[in-house]
Formats: sequence, structure tokens, C-alpha cells
Amino acid sequence: MDERGLTQLGLVSALNRQYLTKYHQKDVSRWLNTGNRTTSGVIGFPKYETMSILADFFGVDVGYLTGETDERSFNLQHACDYLSLDGSAISALRKWVREGAGSTTDDNSMHSYRADTLNELFSSPEFGSMAAKLLTLHEMSTIWRTNPERFSSLMSSLASDSDLPDDLTFQLILGAFYGMASESFSALLRSAYPIPSEQQFEQLIVSHET
Repeated sequence: MDERGLTQLGLVSALNRQYLTKYHQKDVSRWLNTGNRTTSGVIGFPKYETMSILADFFGVDVGYLTGETDERSFNLQHACDYLSLDGSAISALRKWVREGAGSTTDDNSMHSYRADTLNELFSSPEFGSMAAKLLTLHEMSTIWRTNPERFSSLMSSLASDSDLPDDLTFQLILGAFYGMASESFSALLRSAYPIPSEQQFEQLIVSHET
């Protein structure tokens, strides 16, 4: 409800309009208090028909509403378990791949083209090397955000042999980390999406002219 910016009355109105139901605000209040104990006992889940309507309205599986999965769908939960990634990361990838996807042939072609773009990237033999550089950056960033004192100590240790001022040395060290990641990323891009070298391009021009 918060994600949609809906009040209890707003949800009732939207459900009744979309599904031709006859819910009332007290129904929503009861749903929101599922599991709470009252003088008459514990408030149970709504009937399955209601759960199905709510799941369809919010674009989630019924299992998400009942607490069987923390993700919006069991498919997403399985993907998270298999890849060890957060649902937000997988959802972001899926959203990008499916953006613009519709019922027409052109829409479906774009869907496939976007999927192929990521397939080439992640299946490149250079991906592991680039990811290793990202891991180093992530470790440094995490230390900086969670333990600035440790980060400062680590930087000082790395800069102990330098004759340059500390602030300049720190910038050079951090720049080197980002530089290595950028170099690996460039290698990954060249591997995933190869284009002609200068010599090959010149040969193509000559071949075309003849």
C-alpha cells in the first residue's frame, strides 16, 4: 500500500472498481492486522479468493502475502537462491530486459536483443577478471562506509613508502584501484562486443572499394 501511495479507503476503492468486489475499509484493517491477537482470538488470513485478488492487484504471489517467501514471487525467490543475489538486483535486470517488451514482433525482438546484450556480457571469459576488480572496490568502499578509522589505517599502510603528501598519495592509490577496474571493464567490453581493429577496418574499406 505504501509503495502505491494508497490509504485503506483508496485500496478499497481500487479493488472494488477493478474486480467488482464489495470490500469495506474494515476488511482492509483486518487484513493489515492478520496474525494479531484480539479478545476473540488470532486474526486469520483472508479467504483464498481475497488473497488471490490482492496478489493480482499488487503483482505478487500469494506466498508473498502469507510470508512463505520474502520476494514478490516464488520465481524471483528461486532466482535469488540460485544466484545468491538480492531480489532488487535481479528485478532491476529483468526490468531493463523487458522494458518496451509488448505484443508486437518488434517489441519481442527488442526484448531478445536486450537479453542477448547481457548474455554476451556475463558469459565473456573476461567477466571474472572484471568482477574481481569490482570485488576489491566493493571491499574498499565497504570499509570506508562502515569503519573510516580502519580505512584510514589501511591507506596509511599502503602509503608508508611514499614521499608524497598523504592526501595526494591517497588519491593516487584510490585512482589506481578505479583505473584497474576500468581497464578490466574495457577488456570485458572488447571481449563481449568485438569490433574490427584499425587494420581490419582498413582491409574492409579496401575490400569494399574494390
